[in-house]
Amino acid sequence: MNQLPPTAFGLGPMPGMDFEQAADVVLSETPLPHVPQLPERGLGSNLIGRTAALLEIPVAPGPRGWRVAPRKRGDADRMERDLDRLEELWHGKVDRVKAQLVGPFTLAAEIEMPNGHRMISDPGALRDLTDALLEVSEGHRRDVAKRFGGCVLQLDEPRLPEVVAGTLAGATDFETIRAIPEPEETLARFGEHLLNTTILCDVPWLTVDPRTADKDALARLLDRGTRIAIPTMAPRELYRIFDELQIDPATATIDVYAEGGRTLLDTAAVYRAAREMAQALA
Repeated sequence: MNQLPPTAFGLGPMPGMDFEQAADVVLSETPLPHVPQLPERGLGSNLIGRTAALLEIPVAPGPRGWRVAPRKRGDADRMERDLDRLEELWHGKVDRVKAQLVGPFTLAAEIEMPNGHRMISDPGALRDLTDALLEVSEGHRRDVAKRFGGCVLQLDEPRLPEVVAGTLAGATDFETIRAIPEPEETLARFGEHLLNTTILCDVPWLTVDPRTADKDALARLLDRGTRIAIPTMAPRELYRIFDELQIDPATATIDVYAEGGRTLLDTAAVYRAAREMAQALA
């Protein structure tokens, strides 16, 4: 991601149900605008539902979450409609937009097969879902780039820590889901992207909180040239952490991310703080 200078952005989910107001906050407060996600709009509006709706594999709500289904949901075109509206609102105002999809491991952990077992528990199902997601991500990236001029892909992997550690719960107390300790090869298939997860992975670009991360592992990644996106904090706190790591922050590429607040007004404030921190680090 060398062509993108250090920047600030929101991770995606935002409060409320007003898409236009959310889009206005994103455009006003972030140097790298993102496609707003509004989970409060109802079933299928969270990131799992939005990503699953793009798949050729039909996925619908099941007894415990999401499950492979006989036919596609009726809201499968919601993403396209959101992008249509965003294109109207942002026409001529942006040259690059960040789009968020669920990564393959979390998606396979959250979607069940018709027999009730997680797709990640079956190597063939995991492979098929990963292939389907890869095709979707490439098409989605092209669509966003065509509309806005460029696309930055973010893959959300909140379940990755459980997948890597082998602690993901099965459908029954007696089912053990194998660990996948080295997810990097699969993730690399998705090309340049920001990996949004809570563990350290050997990937080119990922979110990390340096205040809680394993310092030795983080130092190794930074030495390899890994680009990191960090939460908003006082610059002096970041410099103190880099002193502990014995790394010059000027040699690292550091972005700043922000999560949505309770309201759009709160969200605008945290997005603004992230932007100001990114400017202070420049």
